[in-house]
Amino acid sequence: MKKLPLSRRYLTIAFYAFLVVITSALCILAVTNYASVIKVIKNLLSILTPFIWGGCLAYILNPVLKTCERILNAPFKDQLSRRAKRTIGILLTYIFAIALLAVLLQIILPQIIDSIKNLIPQITAWINTLPVILNDLATRYQLDINQLTQTQTITTILGNIQTTITDFISDLATLIPQLFQLTTSLVGSLLNVLIGIILSVYLLASKELFYAHAKKLGYALFPKRVMDKLLEITHTSNDIFTGFIVGKIVDSTIIGVLCFVVMALFNWPYAMLISVIVGVTNVIPYFGPFIGAIPSILLLLIIDPRTAVMFGIFILILQQLDGNVIGPKILGDSTGLSAFWVVFSITLFSAIMGPIGMLIGVPTFAVIYSLIRDFAEWRLKTKDMATATDDYASPEHMIIHKDTSPPHPDSQHPTKNSTE
Repeated sequence: MKKLPLSRRYLTIAFYAFLVVITSALCILAVTNYASVIKVIKNLLSILTPFIWGGCLAYILNPVLKTCERILNAPFKDQLSRRAKRTIGILLTYIFAIALLAVLLQIILPQIIDSIKNLIPQITAWINTLPVILNDLATRYQLDINQLTQTQTITTILGNIQTTITDFISDLATLIPQLFQLTTSLVGSLLNVLIGIILSVYLLASKELFYAHAKKLGYALFPKRVMDKLLEITHTSNDIFTGFIVGKIVDSTIIGVLCFVVMALFNWPYAMLISVIVGVTNVIPYFGPFIGAIPSILLLLIIDPRTAVMFGIFILILQQLDGNVIGPKILGDSTGLSAFWVVFSITLFSAIMGPIGMLIGVPTFAVIYSLIRDFAEWRLKTKDMATATDDYASPEHMIIHKDTSPPHPDSQHPTKNSTE
């Protein structure tokens, strides 16, 4: 019997067809068993929690480590080996992180706690003035407020108190197991954080080795052209994330410090507490200033309405300063997204991932936007068409640019091979 000759081309086609069939079957299986897949993913993420903590901490501290090594390289260029510089750099990095954490715990945190302690009597006093406000309203509008409070409000309050006591007695038997579960959860979280810190040290110490291993495995699994593109995407994503996150942290720190200085100069109450709220929420683009300003204004409104109005005006001025001067100087064009896409990305990722999505949504969408733009330009180049956006605008309605510069002289028809 004659052997059929094996063709490498047909073997490759068969292999890829097999992969497509297997991938399709797995996708169908995942969709039909959605709950089980989500449960498996959650369990996997729970197991990998220390590694996630370690990776995030190492990624955040990596710019600090680079700065420390760059500082050490100047006076000890030829006297220290790379391993010694890395060891000293990691030591200085964690000393900096511990010192920063100590400042937060020793200086900022006590003031926040004192502000909260002083705020509780203020809120209690404000609540106690509600009967006076009700009586004033009753006198002004001739309402029988006493009968209303005696019949409806008091009955409701007594009923709520009785229900609360009954529920507390019935739930008392389950209180100890809940406390034990809470304690176990806290111990587990602290243990994950501790393991994450240890893992972050290993990641920072051998980051070049891990990168080389991943790159080696990638070239072994994928064609060289594909892997080169993946590396390019990885470097672009890293630049976008690092530039945005580090820049936003620096920008928000400056805004928080400026807020505290102005509030301290005008002797406005709860300066530290409000400044921390404003600084932390400022990390979120566009929506952050509103998220921080609204509760702060309401807090001051309870104490002194005039101070609340003055603070609101100050926040408007501060955010204008941040949006037009401080932010652009620090962040520059780190994401390359317009205001529309920034708002879109925050809305989308906050709905998917919650508060974390509001923080990482902008750089994540910037990477996706960059990939879509590169793919579109690559497809246009294969068709020998222009890649500049101006070339596809209507001649009667040209694109309005921020710098109001005239369009490219060659940008007249989408068949010319101009670049953006």
